[in-house]
Amino acid sequence: MKVKIKAALLIFLAVAAAFSCVSCNRAEVKTGILDKDYTPVVKGTVTLSGYSSAGDEGIVATRAFASAFERKYPGTKVVVDMSITDPSSTANRIASGDIGDVFFFWEMNTYSYAVSNNALMNLTQYLDPLGIDVGNIYSGTMDLGRVNGNIYMVARDHTHAMLFYNRDALTSAGLTDPKKGWTWDDFKYYCERLTIVGDDGNYEQVGGNISFNSSPCIIPLFQGWGGKWIDTINKRIDLTSDKVVKGIEEVIGLMERGYVVPVGGTGDMNAKYSKVINNPIRTVFVNSVFPALPTKCEEYADYGVDWNVCDMFAYPVHGVGAGATGFGVYNRTNNPDTSAALALFFYTEDGQRAYNGQIGGSVPNVRSLAMENFWRVGGKEDTNYDAFVSYPDCDVVGIFECLMPPDIAAIIASQVDSIFSNHFSGKAHFKDTLAKIEKQCNEMWKVIYS
Repeated sequence: MKVKIKAALLIFLAVAAAFSCVSCNRAEVKTGILDKDYTPVVKGTVTLSGYSSAGDEGIVATRAFASAFERKYPGTKVVVDMSITDPSSTANRIASGDIGDVFFFWEMNTYSYAVSNNALMNLTQYLDPLGIDVGNIYSGTMDLGRVNGNIYMVARDHTHAMLFYNRDALTSAGLTDPKKGWTWDDFKYYCERLTIVGDDGNYEQVGGNISFNSSPCIIPLFQGWGGKWIDTINKRIDLTSDKVVKGIEEVIGLMERGYVVPVGGTGDMNAKYSKVINNPIRTVFVNSVFPALPTKCEEYADYGVDWNVCDMFAYPVHGVGAGATGFGVYNRTNNPDTSAALALFFYTEDGQRAYNGQIGGSVPNVRSLAMENFWRVGGKEDTNYDAFVSYPDCDVVGIFECLMPPDIAAIIASQVDSIFSNHFSGKAHFKDTLAKIEKQCNEMWKVIYS
């Protein structure tokens, strides 16, 4: 028995020593809380860990960004490390301390990295000392990085939902290009005029194919008729109020009339759309984002049709789902001031020009660059680039995980499809599915905060 106890003690001590060694190689946690009138000292070397699958364009953009930062702050050195692979590997590297001072991650992981893993430094108090003009940042994009009111993730670009459309189809139907400010009712009218049913009862063309089961599309829908579907103060979800139900009812009604491709349709229903589902020109309006522009441009060209982009239609209470990956500061960095300055450099004109001014760049997240030409590339001569920066004050956080704790978000995200699929299969009316999701979320929220 003594031998066993001695062996167990040795194992315990070895494990403790291993953890001690890890800890001794990591600096103390930096909270980001600064003294009044504190002036950051931006100098020295920091490591920027980027996304390995970003390709050559991502490497060029990251290095251009690092170089611009070094020019802005003489005496600094940014070591670029393009080794972030996926969220699970990122979590492992955070746990081991093997992560850059500033590192890339997906917006849906902000809460878990900031709170659950306690790995991110609060950047809020660095905004003023570093001269960041918060009013110049698209609020919907900035809010993606907020947790409990504080900034932990800095978005690298601005991405909100918009629509690509087959312009030739509009011309054939005697319709003009959608005007800025077009509404949900306008969209319904267009879809009705654009939908064509063949003699065999199958669809030859459908007005739209919109991903209403994706968070950037359904979050604005939840609140599109004035619904208050999430209450982060009282920690509850409300998906059964008349105003929330109205939005889902409107969308399902349009699907039932066949004017947009049904989300989660049954086999017999889907068979009627077999000619249009995988044909990008037979579904006239399709939701997408700016990074898809070059691909869509080639796709339409292959089919030999004219096309363009337009704003996302406006519900009575207008909201456009926004999303963007970004960077945060590892809270055990040895150089918090320079790390904070590097991350927040994404919120400056110089940082955005450097990062998104490269081939494959995206839409700048600062308002003052909205009309600049350096990012308006990838389409054709008359592409309506304004659609990518329309209604900036209507942008809303379009990611469930950026609005609530991950456990709550997971419930909604995993069951959004069922709102539509249950309804069309006859398994459950959409109102019943909404009530089920609401109940599960609120029960989970009680458990978390009990």
